[in-house]
Order: sequence, then C-alpha cells, then structure tokens
Amino acid sequence: MRFSSLSKSITRRGILMVSGLLAGSLLLSSCLDNLESPELPPAAYVTIFQGSTTAPAMDIFANQNRVNQTPLEYTQVLPYSAYFPGRRDFRFSAFNSASALLEKNFELKADSVYSVFVADATQGIDAILVKDIWEDPTEAKAQLRFVHLSRDTESVYLEASGSTTALGTGSTFKSVSGFEELPKGNVTLTVKSTKTDETLIQTGTLELKGNRVYTLVMRGLNSESTGDKKLDLQLVTNYIKY
Repeated sequence: MRFSSLSKSITRRGILMVSGLLAGSLLLSSCLDNLESPELPPAAYVTIFQGSTTAPAMDIFANQNRVNQTPLEYTQVLPYSAYFPGRRDFRFSAFNSASALLEKNFELKADSVYSVFVADATQGIDAILVKDIWEDPTEAKAQLRFVHLSRDTESVYLEASGSTTALGTGSTFKSVSGFEELPKGNVTLTVKSTKTDETLIQTGTLELKGNRVYTLVMRGLNSESTGDKKLDLQLVTNYIKY
C-alpha cells in the first residue's frame, strides 16, 4: 500500500484511536484539525496484541518509555502508535513490576507499519514483530490475514464461506499470513486441520465491510473447553479508509 495515505490517516484523522505517542519521549502534534501543520518527524507505527494465555496484566516499554496507559490484559490491543525509527528495546513486565517477563530488540523503519503479537512460549512469553503490508483497500472488498497464536493447536488453514481459496494455508503456531482480499458482506470463517480437514473452530456470521483491513487471530488453548482461555477467534480492525 502507499504508506503516505496511511500515515495521513493515522497522524491526522486518528484512525483506530492512534495515540500519537512517539516512544522515546517525542510527542506528535495534537493539532489534528490543522491539515497545513508542519511536517511531522519520521516515525514507525506499531500496534500490539496480547495473545499469551499465561502472561499477567502487563506494562510495555520501548527504550524505557511506557507505551500503555493502563495494564494490557489478555486479548487486548494497543492501537497503532508512533515510535522513533531505529533499534528499539521492548520490555514486557507484569503491571507495576520492575523485572521483565521478556525483553526483545526490534528494528523499526521510518514510514513503516508493524504489528507485535505477544504469544506463549515454552518458558514465559514471546513477542513477534510483523511488518504490515496491504493494498489500498476498495469500497467493494475487505482485506484479511490470519494469525495463529494457539500453542497446542496443530497446523491449520482458514476457509471463508463463498470462497474456493483457502487462506493462511499450513498456518502453524506463531505464524502470520499475508493480507488477502475478500468480497465485502456477510461471511463465516472456519479454521480446519491441515492434516485431517476437520473443523476446529468457526466464527458466527461476520460482516466484513469494504475499505477495511482486518486481522483474524486464533488464540487460546485447544485443550480448554470453557473459560476465557479456551480456543477462540478474534477479529481485529487494522485500518479504515475514509
């Protein structure tokens, strides 16, 4: 996609409630109504999804600067915010704790858009950085990608009702597919086993709208049948073109 159009939407129109925080203590202009305001400094834009079933409510820091205003809970999303480009040290800590659950360095490039997915690990948690690349959305179609964050669920693929093409083919734990176009309208999304074609989980009827970019996250545990940690699907809106 053309980043310039997304950048204007993010920094000037507040798409997806972007906070305007530039990690590293630089604040973006809050003058959203003034379209003739001076050029903003170079920035990368990052959203963070908390998909770890074992992590407590967390504080997240980038180069010692806290990026969330309230503790980030399981299944919650931090909307796209602006960060200084370059190598950033991300620290994930339990709320009000000085010790780290995880520290990872991520390289962020100016005029680029990223997602960070927090996931379970063999010990503790992990965080995956993915560059978000989609085409400029159209009124007639939506774009969707699939993220596999269920540590005890096998390789899967995603089917959309009315489509003959599988999405996220051979998706394994911590994998993220590319964005693919789907017609707007009502759709049912079904996750099936790559090995057996058995249906593992299915959404209800969802309305995918045109001019939008979505992420479908499979999270939770296949071994759990009840409670908030059971296997589930969550639809996240990444971008709306006005």
